[in-house]
Amino acid sequence: MDYKVSPNNPTQDGLVNASDTPDVIYLAREFQRSLYNGNNNVRFDNSDSIRYARWAGQSDDGKKWSNLKGEGDQVFPFEGASDVRIRLVDSTINELVATLTTGFERAAIKVAGVDVQDASPAAAATTLMTWLRENKLKVELDREAELMAQYTHQYGWAVAHVCWDQKISSRMQTITMQEVAQIAQQAAQRDPNSILATIPQMIMDEASEGQAAEIITLLLPDMKISDAKKFVRDLRTTGEAEYEEEYVQKNLPSVTALRPFSEIALPPETTDLQRARVIFRREFMTEVELRAKINDEDWNKDFVEAAAATQGRQLWLTNDFASIAPPDINPVGILRTDHLIEVVHAYSRQLNEKGVPGIYYTVFSSLVETDLYAKHELLDYAHGKYPFVEYRSERLRRSIIASRGVAELGMTDQEEIKAQHDSIRDRTAFTTMPPLLVKKRIGQINKIGPGVQVPVTQSDDFSWMPPPSASIMEAKTVIDMVDARHANYFGLTHAAVPAVKTQVLQQKMLNNWFCTWSEIFSQMFQLCCQYMTEEEIVRISGQPLPKRISEIAGQFDFILKFDVRDLDNEYVMKKLQSISQFVVPLDAGGEIDRNKLVKLLVGAIAPDAASEILINKEGASQQMFRQVQSDIGLMMLGNEALYTENDPTAAMKLQYTEQIIKANPKAQQASQADPQFQQLLQNYVKNLQMSQSQQQNKQIGRIGVAPVQGQQQ
Repeated sequence: MDYKVSPNNPTQDGLVNASDTPDVIYLAREFQRSLYNGNNNVRFDNSDSIRYARWAGQSDDGKKWSNLKGEGDQVFPFEGASDVRIRLVDSTINELVATLTTGFERAAIKVAGVDVQDASPAAAATTLMTWLRENKLKVELDREAELMAQYTHQYGWAVAHVCWDQKISSRMQTITMQEVAQIAQQAAQRDPNSILATIPQMIMDEASEGQAAEIITLLLPDMKISDAKKFVRDLRTTGEAEYEEEYVQKNLPSVTALRPFSEIALPPETTDLQRARVIFRREFMTEVELRAKINDEDWNKDFVEAAAATQGRQLWLTNDFASIAPPDINPVGILRTDHLIEVVHAYSRQLNEKGVPGIYYTVFSSLVETDLYAKHELLDYAHGKYPFVEYRSERLRRSIIASRGVAELGMTDQEEIKAQHDSIRDRTAFTTMPPLLVKKRIGQINKIGPGVQVPVTQSDDFSWMPPPSASIMEAKTVIDMVDARHANYFGLTHAAVPAVKTQVLQQKMLNNWFCTWSEIFSQMFQLCCQYMTEEEIVRISGQPLPKRISEIAGQFDFILKFDVRDLDNEYVMKKLQSISQFVVPLDAGGEIDRNKLVKLLVGAIAPDAASEILINKEGASQQMFRQVQSDIGLMMLGNEALYTENDPTAAMKLQYTEQIIKANPKAQQASQADPQFQQLLQNYVKNLQMSQSQQQNKQIGRIGVAPVQGQQQ
C-alpha cells in the first residue's frame, strides 16, 4: 500500500494505510507541521522568559541602564532605576512540584485484580512493581517524575514515554587456565570426543596455537583470529587472558518525561493522545549512542551514516536550555547540540491490508535529505496503546495543548509585584539621595556625598527636592494583596488562604497526578509481563504472572493514593491517636485488621523505614510457622524454648504447634516416648496458653464480659 497523497484528493491522510516501506518525506512534513502547532514556539519561549525572569536590556546589578537598551532608547524613570527580578512564577512552580514529588515518594503502589481469583497474582504484581519503583528504577523514576511535574506546571502539560529499553554493552573479562581446564573436564564428561576436551593441551603446545585460536573463535564469534592467537599466548605464558564480552546492560521498562514541542510533537487536530493520528518524539543522541543502535535495535547502517553527518543541526532551534545556555553563562550563544544528532521516532495508528488497525513505529531524521529510515515495524506492545501518557495541569478543553501553565496564568501577578518592588526601591533611592535644587546662575554643582564640602555664595544656593509624598505602605499593601490572590488561585500554603481550600486544591492536583502515574505503571507492568522471562518474574515476585497477550491487556488496575493532609505531622499524630484511643477499644467484633493498622501507623510515623520494618501478611505467617517449627525441632534435641510474656501471636502459634506435631511422625513418637521432650513441649504450650489468656482478659476488661462464642471455642 502507498502512503502518498492522491492527486484527485489532496486532503487525503497519508497515514491511513500501512506499508512495508514508510513515506519518510510525508512523515517529515507532518513532523514539521506538528512542531509548529499553534504558534507554540512563541508561547513556550514567553513562558521560559516569565519563569526565568528574563527580558531585553537586563543588567547584572538589577538596575536600568540606557546603554543596554536599543539605540536611542532611554530608561524610565531615571538611569540606575530599579529593575529587580521577581521569581513568583518560579517559586509557585517549585512549590507545586515539591507537593507532587513528595506525594509520589510516599504513595504506595497497590495492584487490584479484576475478580477474586486475581488476588494472589495481584499481590505478586504489587511486589514486582514495588521492586521496580523502590529499587531497580528508583533514581530514574524520581528524576523523570520531577521533570514531568516541572514541565507541566510551567507549560500546562507534558508527556511520559513508556517503552521497553534494552541496551547491549561490552566489558573485559578475564579467564584463567584453571577455568579452561574445568570447561574441558565438563565437556569431556558430556562427550569424551568433544574437541573442547583437548583445548588445555593445545593451548600449552606452542605448535598448536593456530588450531587452539580457531577453536576459541568458535566459542567467541566476535573475536578476530589475531586476537584469539594473542588470547592463547597469554593463557600459555601468564596463565590468564582477557577477552571482550558483550552483555545485556539494561533490559527493563523505561520512563522518560518529554518537554512539549521540543521533545514531543502532536498534530494540531489531536485531542485525545490515544486517538492521535501520529505522535512524534524528538531525541538528541551522541554518535556513540546512534551507532550502538545498529546492534541494540537493528537500525539501518546507511541511515546511521547519513544521520551522523547531520551532527550539530536540528529542525527548529528553541530557547530550551537543553539547546542554548542562558545568556548570563553563555554570552556568545554556544549551541549545546554541537555534537548531538537529531532523531525522530514516529508512532502512527494505521490499517493493515485486512483493515485492522495497529501502531506502526518508524525512526527517521528530517535532516537526512533522502528517503532513508532507521527502522519501520509494527509495534508489538501487548497493551495495544501508544506508549505515551500525558499529564495536564487543567482540563478546560479536550485539546491537550489548551491546558495552561503557571507562567501563563501568573504572568500579570509577577509583573504587578515587580512594579511595586521597583517603585519601593526607586522611592528609597529618592529618599536616601533626593535630587538637588540648584540656583540657575551656579550651573553644574560639585560632587555630593557624605562629608563632602560644597562651596556656596548664598545659603539657599542648594536645597533638596522634597521626596515623593506617597507612602511605601501602599505598595506593600498591593504586594500582599497580589501575593494572597496568587496563592489562593494555585492552592499554595499562605496565611491568607483557608487551610481547607489549600488542601482541597492540592488533593485535586495529587489525584490528577496519581491517575497519570497509574497509567504509566500499568504500561510498565504489562511490558514486564511481555518481555521479562518467567524465571526473572518468579525470582522477584514469588510466582509467575500472565504471559499471553490476551491476559496482559487489562487484568490489573494500579492504584496510588496519598492524603495531602498527611504532610502535616501534627494532623497525622492526632489522627493516629484518635484511632488508637477511641476506635480500636470499640472493636469488639474484630472488624479492624490489626496488621493493616500497624502498617498504617508505621508508614505514617516513619515512611522511610516502613519497607524495612514491615513484612507482608503472608510473609509474617510463614515466618511465624518457621519459628514454631524451629522451636519444636530444638525441643526434640533437648533444648528449652525461649518463653515470651503476653505474646499477641500465641493463638496462632498454638494452632501451628498442633499442626506441626500431627504432620510429623517423629515428633508424635517423641511426645509419647521421650519424657524430656514431653516436659519441654508441655511448658511451651502452657506459656502460649498463658499469653492467650492474657489477651482474652484484656478484651474482657474492655467490654466487661467474655464472648460466649469465644468460650465455646
